[in-house]
Amino acid sequence: MKQFEEDEPLSRRLFLAGAAGTAVAAGATATGMAQEDEEDEAENGDDAPAGGGTEVVEVDDNFFEPENLAIEPGTTVVWEWVGVADHNVNPGDQPEGADWEGHPDLKADGDYEYTFTEEGTYDYVCDPHVGVGMVGTIEVAEGASAAPEGPADLVPDAAWTLIVATVAGMVSTLSLVYFFMRYGGEPAE
Repeated sequence: MKQFEEDEPLSRRLFLAGAAGTAVAAGATATGMAQEDEEDEAENGDDAPAGGGTEVVEVDDNFFEPENLAIEPGTTVVWEWVGVADHNVNPGDQPEGADWEGHPDLKADGDYEYTFTEEGTYDYVCDPHVGVGMVGTIEVAEGASAAPEGPADLVPDAAWTLIVATVAGMVSTLSLVYFFMRYGGEPAE
């Protein structure tokens, strides 16, 4: 490739070669960043299949959200008080060997958490509001996980990063190509 000199005008070919190189470099950088994100998530346990994470159950006015939760052993569930009424978390049926006692009174000044280690199904209710359907179930099993929250969860974050970087690189390159083909050119001698 020809070396560019200061007093020589920039040709379309030289510009397009530079733009293509920049787009390739941007794509490689985005791919590297996406791979680093995946490695970090695996190291930090964000996508790890084992339990040990935390799930939140909102204690709202006359319902638990989510009402049904699937978790792995070792996961901590936090019942977060968000309603205006007083509630409790009273365990019903639970697996043999489990020692979950629940919480007698949840108010605005406190939340309650418990780490589930025994596999099986745990049913619980809010005693004052069980008549209006304030019940919940937690299924503890290896390989269990909460249901995806929406369509965005179908594509991993690293893939979104790569997609956005690729589209941005393509759009900027094509925009510059259009601009220079339409308005650019080599100066008349």
